[in-house]
Amino acid sequence: MEYDHTSDLLEDFLNLFENSEDYNVKIEVGRTPNVREFEAHSIILSARYIYTGLISFDNKVNKLNLVDVIIAADELELRDIVQQLEKQLLQNESDWQFPKDFIKIHQQKQFPKLYNFALGFICRNPKIIFESEDFLRMDETILIQLLKCDYLELKEIEIWKYVINWGIKNTDSILDDDLTKWAPMKFMDLEKTLHNCLPHVRFFQMSSNDYKKVRTDFKNILPQGLDDEIILYFLNLNPPNPPNPPNPEPSNNVLPLRILAYPLESKIINAKDAAFIASWIDKKQGEPYHFNDLPYEFKLIYRASRASREGSDVKNFHDCCDNKGPTVVIIKVQDTNEIIGGYNQLDWRSAKYNHDFYNEYECKTSNSFIFSLTNRAIPTLSRVSSIIWCKNKGPCFGLRDLWIQNDSPLNNIVGKSKRRSYEKKIINRENFKIEEYEVFQIIDSRTVHKLPLLHSQTPI
Repeated sequence: MEYDHTSDLLEDFLNLFENSEDYNVKIEVGRTPNVREFEAHSIILSARYIYTGLISFDNKVNKLNLVDVIIAADELELRDIVQQLEKQLLQNESDWQFPKDFIKIHQQKQFPKLYNFALGFICRNPKIIFESEDFLRMDETILIQLLKCDYLELKEIEIWKYVINWGIKNTDSILDDDLTKWAPMKFMDLEKTLHNCLPHVRFFQMSSNDYKKVRTDFKNILPQGLDDEIILYFLNLNPPNPPNPPNPEPSNNVLPLRILAYPLESKIINAKDAAFIASWIDKKQGEPYHFNDLPYEFKLIYRASRASREGSDVKNFHDCCDNKGPTVVIIKVQDTNEIIGGYNQLDWRSAKYNHDFYNEYECKTSNSFIFSLTNRAIPTLSRVSSIIWCKNKGPCFGLRDLWIQNDSPLNNIVGKSKRRSYEKKIINRENFKIEEYEVFQIIDSRTVHKLPLLHSQTPI
């Protein structure tokens, strides 16, 4: 007969570490005056780097900076700890200390997943870094990386103002930001500071009025020929002879649209989210579509919200969304701001051709799915086998795997999600209140003629 005393053994090792009897190694960590000493035993350290195998990564309790810990663990080649920390940081935005952690991880080329996660967070919440004390001290390479990002959620004129402020603070000869007191040499010095940054500002995405403000103060620091090209661009957008307008596209210096410039009529998702959904629709492998190359138009056909209950009942949903072909439903959960939804490759329907109505009619489907975009770094996709047509229900995916019950008391829009016919759960509770939801008709822009609607069953 065998007995397992592993837990007792681990407890004994923990007591040995905490009491440090007969220690023969002293480890100093930190820098003066923040130095901490640890007493240890060489025989244990030579066999294994930790005493018990139990490590707490709760930075709220231990006040740890997990990015600092993972960098240190990587230097010590503690691979298991690195993997555990990377997983935790990718799943929990609250474990990051922005913007400092973004600047740190930018300098660590061995963590591409963490860098992309942090960059995505900064692009969605740009003022966390642009309004911080760290911004003006930030290295040029980090600023250029942010300027290159298509997903930066700032208007271009705002980006320009931040770039100018960074340039002024990093130009040694400029001690006063009052432009009226500047000699021409000051502008030349500023141009030298911003020389590598200016090509990444998307002047063509500014309004003509915004660019006029830029031009008034800083025309002389712009790359040679760029001002003339931008002026011509704006003139071509509003030509004096409308019947024969010239081509409004400039020949050079045109950068892709930033995400805020992409025309998507949604209060919940952005164009990058739409690109994820389009990739799932096409079952695209590898990198998802870029939002500037979407093969689908997302046409808003219905919106309902808790704040404005007018028109948000089941009847209005069916009036707006029935017989429209493929659609995507986007849901923002009340209080938590979780974002979930579903794609229906068929129609939504409530009425039959013989003037009767559908009631819990299950339609088999091969390419519908539900999803969660709550963690945009690791979105959840769950394929489904059916959708439900029902006069008295809002959109229903699967056997109530995701269902919106518009008509409910106390002016609430209620959602339900219980995993039955889908692969994965997209939310960790069965009942939830909805802040608002949107329905988009999905139109394939690659086809010249409208595709015939897909039906899995012959309607009764």
